Amino acid sequence: MGREERHARAQPQSCRSGVSALVLAVPTFKSERFLAETLASLNAQGDFVCWHLQDGASPDRTVEIARSFARPGDVIVSEPDSGQPEALNRAMRRMGGEIIGFLNGDDCLAPGAAARVLQFFSEHPEIDILCGTIEWMDEESRVTGTHAGRIESLGEVLDIYGVWWNRRQWVQPEVFFRRSFWERVGGFNPFYDLIFDYDFWVRCFIAGARVAHVPDVFARFRLHANQKSSAAQAAADEIRACVGKHLASRPDIGCWRRVRLASELSYDCYANGTQILVNEPRPTLARSLVRNPAWLLCPPVQQRIAAAVRKRVSLPRR
Repeated sequence: MGREERHARAQPQSCRSGVSALVLAVPTFKSERFLAETLASLNAQGDFVCWHLQDGASPDRTVEIARSFARPGDVIVSEPDSGQPEALNRAMRRMGGEIIGFLNGDDCLAPGAAARVLQFFSEHPEIDILCGTIEWMDEESRVTGTHAGRIESLGEVLDIYGVWWNRRQWVQPEVFFRRSFWERVGGFNPFYDLIFDYDFWVRCFIAGARVAHVPDVFARFRLHANQKSSAAQAAADEIRACVGKHLASRPDIGCWRRVRLASELSYDCYANGTQILVNEPRPTLARSLVRNPAWLLCPPVQQRIAAAVRKRVSLPRR
């Protein structure tokens, strides 16, 4: 087992909003390249933030860098784990804090974000989850754009085609929540390696999450070649599997949305060539539509049919 380094302070100091400091889990593994910038962004929040770095026994300088930034109240743990979901569950069970969240070891908390988050939760005790805005940044820490997630219901978070993949998804560093609600939902599911946060948001809405959105920039999310989220196809496959599981068990998301989502998931399998035997030829779209008429509800199918009609109409007559 690893060693825990707890930098002594009995309780996080209270901040001006009247709520104890925001406590953030920082899961890391071989994070030496960007970690100093990440931790500096947390320390710049002053007493509004305490952090718990949960490292997966990195062989590089990750822990050494963390020690150089640790203040009273911050915690460093380095021990083997099965991946990010397990690391986060360990950190969140061990760390204190009424208002919590997590930040990857290559992202940054925006200036003043912690104070704003704490103030909002103090003024709105009915809210379980708060979502803000993020700034995208590149490997050189240059801001390249912004994004604001907007999800209001279980139906919307499951609607990956019309909502989630239509630029309304939550990006993890912009979301904060109450510890009591995290405990009620049951933490992160280690079954999902790439989309454990998406699965958690789905279960939050199943648990009746009361959500608020604000325009404030809360974090900067770094885009670079080595991050897990660059495995886009594998993550999309996990999301489809997650949605399919919940569609089968949730009759309360609306009949029309259920039918459309089921049709789009089914067509995705066809378009990606899955669920087809290796030596079995892929059926034509026309033959597949006879078996799956609900595919006509899918925008990609409608676009393919419209393109085929335009092509046929434009062909010169013989």
